[in-house]
Amino acid sequence: MIDKGEGTGLTVAVLGHVALFGLLSVGFLATPNPLKLKPTPIEVALVDQVALESTSPAPTSEMPAAKLSPVEAPVEPEPAPPEPAPNPQPIAKPQPAQPKPAPAPDAAKPAPRTPPKAAPAQAPARASARPVAPTGRLDGLLAGINDKPSPSKSVAPPAANVGPQVQAALKAEILRQIRPHWAPPSGADSDKLRTTVTVRLNEDGSLASDPRVTQTGLTDSNRAQADLARERAIRAVKLAAPFKLPPQFYSAWKVIAPVLYEDL
Repeated sequence: MIDKGEGTGLTVAVLGHVALFGLLSVGFLATPNPLKLKPTPIEVALVDQVALESTSPAPTSEMPAAKLSPVEAPVEPEPAPPEPAPNPQPIAKPQPAQPKPAPAPDAAKPAPRTPPKAAPAQAPARASARPVAPTGRLDGLLAGINDKPSPSKSVAPPAANVGPQVQAALKAEILRQIRPHWAPPSGADSDKLRTTVTVRLNEDGSLASDPRVTQTGLTDSNRAQADLARERAIRAVKLAAPFKLPPQFYSAWKVIAPVLYEDL
């Protein structure tokens, strides 16, 4: 029994053989019949002697001439003779520089002598121009002051001029004696108020005139306190008198003008 697959294969094989047979038959029919071909005649010559080598009909021993072209070639110009090469110029060789003779040391000239420099003169010490702040100390000013008569026999008057240090010390001492009696008023701008009490003193330190008061630092806020400060300043100066000051400097404190303020 042949199944379906084998039958299909067998059918394809039969069809292939039939197609191949058809193609071969067509090619065979296209080929010309050899019996119908016409023969082509060929000319043949018969000779008596046949040489092994070909020879010229007019043999000669000379070499054949060169075959010239029927067209003449253009005449080529003769090449120009080569120009003579220029004569090489001799190259100057650099001459080595001759060393210059070293200058002879001038030993004959003596070395210049430098004069000795004079020492700079010392500038004189300048006197100190800085202001002397009052220290409030009278150490030494009252030394030697007592109730006993002076043993000195000098009749010369005491010095009228007092130095700045003594003046500062006297002002500080006057304020020190006034401070316990001073009660400044307080209020708005009271720290700006300055009250100066000017008064003449006797040699024993008592008041020789009525105090005269001036004020600075007045503002609208402390103007109401100015009268109270004036009264309290006069009262403080009167309570501090008599002032205990060195009599030899009376010329410096016979008129005092202490300035009183809030933070004194």
